[in-house]
Amino acid sequence: MLFNYYINYSFLFTVPYKNSFARKLVYMTSKKYSFCFLLSFITLIVSVSLVQAGTVKGKVADSASKEGLIGATVYVKDSISIHDGAGLDGSYSIKNLKRGTYILVAQFFGYTTQEKTITISDESQVITIDFQMNEAHINLSNVTITSNYTKESDNYARSEEKNSDILMNVMSAKTIQLLPDLTIGDVLQRVSGVSVEKSTTGGGKYATIRGMDKNYNYTTIDGVQIPSPDYGNRYIPMDLFPAEMVERLEVFKTLTPDMEANAIGGAMNLVLKDAPDRFYLSADFATGFNQTLLNQGYEKFNSSVIQTNSPAQTNGSDYAAKVSDFPTGNINYKDVAVPPNLVAGFTLGDRFLGGRLGILLSANFQNIYSATEGFWIKQQSEPNPGPHPNTPIWDYVSNRDYWEQQTRGAGHLKIDYVFSPKHRMDFYAVYTQMNDIRSRIEQDTANSLPGSEMNPHYQSKVTSQYIFNATLKGKDTLAHNLFLDWTGAYSRAWENIPDWDDISLLGTMGQPTAVFSSLSRVWMQSTDQDFSGYINLSYHFNLFGQKVELKTGAMNRDKTRNAYSNEYDFAATPFQPNYPGIDAILANPSYYVFVNPLGTPMSNNSYSVGEDITAYYGMIKLQLLSKIELAGGMRIENTSQAYVDGESINVVAQNGTKQYTDYLPSVEVKYNITDKQAIHASYFASISRPSFIDIVPYQLSGDQFNQYGNPYLLHTTANNYDLRYEFFPKPSDQILIGVFYKQIYGPIEQAVIHSPSGGPSAVIQQPINIGGDTVPAINYGFEFTITKYIKHFGISANYTYTHSSLVAPELIYRNTVGTGQPKTFDTTETRPIQGQVDNIANLSFIYKNPNIGFEAQLSLVYTGKSVYLIAQYYGLDEWQMPMTTMGFSFQKRLSKKINLSLYGKVNNILNTPLVIRMFPPSNYANIPGTSAWLPNQDNNTSLNSIVVQKEYYGQTYLMGLRYKF
Repeated sequence: MLFNYYINYSFLFTVPYKNSFARKLVYMTSKKYSFCFLLSFITLIVSVSLVQAGTVKGKVADSASKEGLIGATVYVKDSISIHDGAGLDGSYSIKNLKRGTYILVAQFFGYTTQEKTITISDESQVITIDFQMNEAHINLSNVTITSNYTKESDNYARSEEKNSDILMNVMSAKTIQLLPDLTIGDVLQRVSGVSVEKSTTGGGKYATIRGMDKNYNYTTIDGVQIPSPDYGNRYIPMDLFPAEMVERLEVFKTLTPDMEANAIGGAMNLVLKDAPDRFYLSADFATGFNQTLLNQGYEKFNSSVIQTNSPAQTNGSDYAAKVSDFPTGNINYKDVAVPPNLVAGFTLGDRFLGGRLGILLSANFQNIYSATEGFWIKQQSEPNPGPHPNTPIWDYVSNRDYWEQQTRGAGHLKIDYVFSPKHRMDFYAVYTQMNDIRSRIEQDTANSLPGSEMNPHYQSKVTSQYIFNATLKGKDTLAHNLFLDWTGAYSRAWENIPDWDDISLLGTMGQPTAVFSSLSRVWMQSTDQDFSGYINLSYHFNLFGQKVELKTGAMNRDKTRNAYSNEYDFAATPFQPNYPGIDAILANPSYYVFVNPLGTPMSNNSYSVGEDITAYYGMIKLQLLSKIELAGGMRIENTSQAYVDGESINVVAQNGTKQYTDYLPSVEVKYNITDKQAIHASYFASISRPSFIDIVPYQLSGDQFNQYGNPYLLHTTANNYDLRYEFFPKPSDQILIGVFYKQIYGPIEQAVIHSPSGGPSAVIQQPINIGGDTVPAINYGFEFTITKYIKHFGISANYTYTHSSLVAPELIYRNTVGTGQPKTFDTTETRPIQGQVDNIANLSFIYKNPNIGFEAQLSLVYTGKSVYLIAQYYGLDEWQMPMTTMGFSFQKRLSKKINLSLYGKVNNILNTPLVIRMFPPSNYANIPGTSAWLPNQDNNTSLNSIVVQKEYYGQTYLMGLRYKF
């Protein structure tokens, strides 16, 4: 009896899971008819026959590129229910085939269907059948248009990296679509060697490439450099761009002579979606919320009442403003219900005129609400001399809460026309904008620690940034092996910060003893306009059986940057009532003094900068002995600048000119070990021009420090060396291992220094050149990238270690021996470059199953320690601490017939805070009433550091639908 039970239960687990009837049959036998051994034996025979059915497996790939075609369908003809979908590596597997002859059919959109006949002679047989599929072509007389939607795939991205003359990393549209990120700023942190500077919402804003700060990089759209809408900067806020507006994102790590040279860190290129070869339509819509808003609500002001222009702009510079010129709706706050987030987009494209004309229109919209909770401790610029040299002195502690609504809109139109196989023209126009509506409520101590009362500040700020670019490109074959391409582009970027308001009170927030202290209202505007032209001529020929390309070209960009600022101030009268609200105060002239009815142009910070850049280059590309590829040459860039500041002409450096010419050689060598492996070596010289406002003697109020310009600032130059091993074992897989080394002369850093006029609390932030022409800053590191797919599972990981060092002048303030009197001594400090992150790591676990239409990804990003702010005194720099963030996203096909999918994204799952620390000798702890008290510390003096800033952003959830036709 025991034997019979054992046999029957063993049969229960050998029957295949999907054969539920057999399982039930064996279960009934074991419970009620255990004596019936014959029936159990028959069940065993059936189960064995099911397990030993025949199998056919293999891969489906593009016949030209050998790239696996993810999602291609392989099925048995006349039995379509017997099928499988190609996985992430292009592999498929069909099991349970009985003896017989079958016709296998392979299908994939944009490719010609293939059929192959197989015979299963043994039910335990395993047959391997691969499909090499050809793209479907549309022939138009002498014109051939091929499908280009594969350019959005991961396989195409790997192919771009493999075949490129330069070192680059590519993020495909398919990868971006599955990521939990909503903006290009967040996507960039997934790229090897890239870290991002966070905005006040916690999202990625500015990119740091290989430890080089945002000013050492540039951004292009389809290869054309675009201007920045930031008030005075060159670098682009990358959170301006919705993530799904691009076909792919390219990050260049090295440069060739035909590329613009103002990139010591690297360059970012947004490749826009191209016109399809047939009708195409996609649309998506999603909604969600931010977790912090659920916890604490949303503070809002009425931004619709804001006047775009200041009273002086509207009525003339000699107009004396009145209180009635200033609305109060934007400085009255109210708590509202948690608003939902909204994300939407569509793409529409087709070809006309027999396929010669292609048109694509794409638009994206995002309306995102977020909240930030945090604090900040401000140090005075001049420290104490003891008990340790450079002991920090604290000015005040600020508890700050932000509420932000960010509305992004982007659209682009792309048109191409093929005149003949030798001539084509492309036009595209792209427009993107972001409106940031921010409320901030801050409480800070009244200039002494510990134990002073908290003074409230209310701040309302609306920032609108826009970029528009229109580009016309042509490609022509002039003669046999002689090719010309040209580009003309107009770009405009502008920013408007109208009526930026800050109300200060004295007293405790919410208490009746609080009184009005001051009110400032600021207008800031800037525009940046470019006219750019590019021309390239190349000639291809064979020399001693080797391929050679000679290429030459020129570029010119005429840029104009204009900026305007003005400020109006209200101060309290000597005797103030308890705070009755801003409406009551402005309605009663006895409560306030209108300090400057004519406005104060903030030390005349309105400025104009003109810049003309002309570049020429010559280069050669050749192949040697079939294994070696060589590309190199010389680029010459001439920079001519002129600026005028709004200061009086009696002010030193009120206007000025700068002109310099740089000779920039480069060489790229690639040794192809096999068709899948290569060693890539590179050298290139590059530069970095200062931001426009940095060379103007401006003075600007900032969130933390007043900011000053430096008209004596010089541009930065660098020598860059790279070596990388590249292995692409499969079309979708890669292993990249590389090292880099940079010598940077005259790097520019934002230093926090003592103001030329003022007491210990007079702190300014100013750009300065560190080092000189003879002692360079050094930046070197190691990069590792791996991408591997097995059937439906994939892993993508990268790690970058970066080390930089520069010798910076510092001060030591200490008591002198014997006298006890403090004295300042000059010294130097060797430290990393500002913004350089020591360790960056990304890890993504991916699952994609085309059979059930399900994709999911869990992503982690680790960002190491970096210098956040530079102090004038030794040991008082502020450092951003390491942080690990996690995100999850998925997509599930709901209907195969109409291609409708459900998708979701979760960001910042761990609610990782931004933490800034100082590392002086410290015994501070979060113990009120003690002599070493500071709020929000770790209560662990062994850390020997001080937390000076911490911010939490909360989780963000999004759920939506995506449709494709």
